[in-house]
Amino acid sequence: MMIRFPAVALAIPILFATAPALAVELSGAIVSSTGTLPPAVKVVAQGESFGQPAIAGKVEGGRYLIQVPDTDRYHIVARAEGWEAAPRLIWDPKTAGALDILVYPAELPEPALAAELIEMGSQERVKPGDSAREKRLGAIIDAKGWPSVSMVGYEAAAGAWTVAQHASPAFLKRCLPLMQAAAAKQEIDPQHLALSIDRARVEAGKPQMYGSQLRDGKGGKLEPYPIEDAAHIDARRAAMGMEPLAGYLARVGH
Repeated sequence: MMIRFPAVALAIPILFATAPALAVELSGAIVSSTGTLPPAVKVVAQGESFGQPAIAGKVEGGRYLIQVPDTDRYHIVARAEGWEAAPRLIWDPKTAGALDILVYPAELPEPALAAELIEMGSQERVKPGDSAREKRLGAIIDAKGWPSVSMVGYEAAAGAWTVAQHASPAFLKRCLPLMQAAAAKQEIDPQHLALSIDRARVEAGKPQMYGSQLRDGKGGKLEPYPIEDAAHIDARRAAMGMEPLAGYLARVGH
């Protein structure tokens, strides 16, 4: 007689090897809008993943140095009592360039203008035929020059850029040299400058430099307009604080 034993399911644990996070060193200059750095500047990196603790860095000789794992996106923030600084977004620590940080007095010289520009920037894209914001920004530029970060704060400076970026091609062409001059002093977000350069070049029928301007492609996916020297585009993007092109297209190209 054959004896049949009941089948027994064996629970065999499956082990997955997880690659450890590698420490990546990020560094850059701390630049003061007044020419003099505050006495005590602290730099921290905050990961975007939920529950990530802030990582403290070091500031010596006008430069910051901070080590972060390569598994997250980070905001690098410089802090000093009575001073402000725009957070710098690190899309990928492995490919990030040396991003400098501008610190400026928190007491702004143009607080009323700052509030106005923040409101202007919070509105949606200018509608066809509506040039009110463009004209107002033009009047501001005529009276005070380009609204720099240290003049109005980084949020208001971003508002001014938003208006210019969505204005007429002629107005953007007028603003572009002012943006480039501001970028030389860290007075504008370099990513914003890159987007404006690309838009102006595409509108002039030239290949773009940073791959930010997209058009309808095959299969309903977005694709970049032609790119100049495409083999080195990620190096150019990293220098402007932008993520690698492949990551950008995966994020917004569908």
